[in-house]
Amino acid sequence: MSNNKNNNSNIIALAIVLSFAIGFGIATVAYFAVFCDDCLEANPEPQTKSQVKCKEDSRCIQPPALEGNIEAIGTPIGEEKSRLLQEMVRHPIIQNALKISNAQDSEMSEGIRAQIYFQREKEWTSSLKNTPFMNSVIQNDVSDFLRENLVIESAEFGAITFGEHILTNQFGPNIAVSIKTDNYDQSQDDWWQQSFRDIDGKPFARECEFDSSAGIFSEDLVINIHDEAGKFIGILNSATPCDVTLKSTEIETKIVPVQLDNITPIGHYKIAYLQEMVKDSAIQNALKVSNHEFSGKNFQDMFQLKQDTPWPAPDLEPNEFQKSILENRASAFLRENLKINTAEYGVIQFPELILTNAKGATISSTDRTYNYIQTDDEWWQVASENDVLVRQCGPDKSINMNSEDIIIKVFDERGEFIGILNAATPCNVVLNKPLFFYGDSN
Repeated sequence: MSNNKNNNSNIIALAIVLSFAIGFGIATVAYFAVFCDDCLEANPEPQTKSQVKCKEDSRCIQPPALEGNIEAIGTPIGEEKSRLLQEMVRHPIIQNALKISNAQDSEMSEGIRAQIYFQREKEWTSSLKNTPFMNSVIQNDVSDFLRENLVIESAEFGAITFGEHILTNQFGPNIAVSIKTDNYDQSQDDWWQQSFRDIDGKPFARECEFDSSAGIFSEDLVINIHDEAGKFIGILNSATPCDVTLKSTEIETKIVPVQLDNITPIGHYKIAYLQEMVKDSAIQNALKVSNHEFSGKNFQDMFQLKQDTPWPAPDLEPNEFQKSILENRASAFLRENLKINTAEYGVIQFPELILTNAKGATISSTDRTYNYIQTDDEWWQVASENDVLVRQCGPDKSINMNSEDIIIKVFDERGEFIGILNAATPCNVVLNKPLFFYGDSN
């Protein structure tokens, strides 16, 4: 009897053990099936460098979802821009600044560093005017260097314009900027995350979109920065007109006038002021004299005149003919109107004013332009068909700034077309900005 009881107890105990084992096995398999997609694969995929990097660094945000926002550099000018930027970040002023900044921030624990960045971000984004800390980033020697390189000369493409440079250290905060950015800590932004995950990867461009701090439609070029030993030390983001990727070349870039109902109040004020300004006798008389001299010339004559007239670029010594255009009475009058005081909007500035006659020849300007004859330029042709043409925001290389040009068709007292005034203006004219880029006017 006792033997039977012992046997029954052993059988029950064995059954319990087996049930527990089977249950644990099923639970384990179920756990991995539900919570670990890759654990049951016979041959799991090897992890990439960026995956390993993210596993070891809490700054990585998973999962990455940037494939639709980034583009490979695909145009010759895009490759040239990338080369120029990679050369720029090897300059000692950038290399030394990054090493010093990284050394300082590395001394802090991750928690303390996060707290400090959070406070700085709050100050950066909420202050109504620049604080001493903000100025220490915006106005330092490295930021001056970045501003000096907003226009870089290229042997193949001439003057290449960048709308903005942002330089961060290896942890993500700004250490130098060419203009005040929307935020201080870039480490949570998609472009910074993408570059940080692939620190050994090639430069890439972001899809063309409006950059509010740079004030242009931009395909930002993002460059990883390494020291002389190949160690990752920072990231550069440079806003650039949308001519970097193959995708951007497929976008229609015809100049289309901005509708007047899409103009801001200050934009309407500027338009009205310029329309009144061109009625002045200094403008009217200069245009009448020039049009008389050019009477009888056709489009082909103007094209030939453009080829035959020596016209040094603005960075070269001006010739006597250029000086005669810069120093005449109409040009003096234009310079008098570069800055105006208004009761409604305070001081309004027009960084550049260019006046052409009815044939497209420049007869007066406040600064040297890249072209003498504008007849075959698309902006001039479109402007000649519209009383007012407002162009979308883009870089103007002759004045090294971003501009929404206001272009006014000039008429005489009889209402006859006699010329065109092109006024560069800060990008506060267009109300709703589209997601494409129209390019430079001069």
